[in-house]
Amino acid sequence: MCLVVVAHAAAARYRFVMAANRDELHARPSRPASWWPEPPGLLGGRDLLAGGTWLGVDRHGRVAAVTNVRDGTPREAPRSRGALVTGYLGGTESAADSAARSAAEGASFAAFNLLIFDGAELWYTSNRVSTARLTPGVHAFSNAPFGVEWPKTATAKSGAMRLLAMADPLEPLFELLATRSSAESAEERYHRSHFMTGPVYGTRCSTVILIDDRGILTFAERSFSVEGAPTGEVRETLATLPQSAASTDAQR
Repeated sequence: MCLVVVAHAAAARYRFVMAANRDELHARPSRPASWWPEPPGLLGGRDLLAGGTWLGVDRHGRVAAVTNVRDGTPREAPRSRGALVTGYLGGTESAADSAARSAAEGASFAAFNLLIFDGAELWYTSNRVSTARLTPGVHAFSNAPFGVEWPKTATAKSGAMRLLAMADPLEPLFELLATRSSAESAEERYHRSHFMTGPVYGTRCSTVILIDDRGILTFAERSFSVEGAPTGEVRETLATLPQSAASTDAQR
């Protein structure tokens, strides 16, 4: 995933909004979003190569998403970054505790950005820069460490801010994620384009998550072909459960 825009306590109707593109090698096997049997209560896609996921939610309205960081270091590591998401959503930790644990275990993973929301707080952590609690507002991340802005994160953030006042921003957020750049060089397109196409690497899916002021969560994911054409959609709407029930779920 190479673009994540998140709005935390920044819209009148929605307490939490996330719009994200997963950019990946087309040859890497994966499964569209579904409810996982293990850990129970996790909704997200599945990386069939390493077993984790790039983005997921649970029935309590907890959310996690991970991106890689392009910093010139080797990508090989003992553990897959997707385990950071499943490790959080499969447990009962607060966002703060999970962020601290993930940072402490950071040497086991290739470079990552990790966003964690527990229904109340939004945290960012990484094995490249310091962990931070994110203030209410709109934040955007790609494949650079927190604090390094790329053109695509700037345009995604400003675009999302214009949409937050809408009664139903789901389709406009998908349109924002579909924005493409006409830059000539591949490297410039990588830094500017929200949506990537290419024969080897590109945007595999787009996901929008909305949690409204009643606790109703909408999860929508669209998958794409190598050419960038839609190939399927998964959509789930549910009333989130109280956080006190999280430990019960984890024990089942």
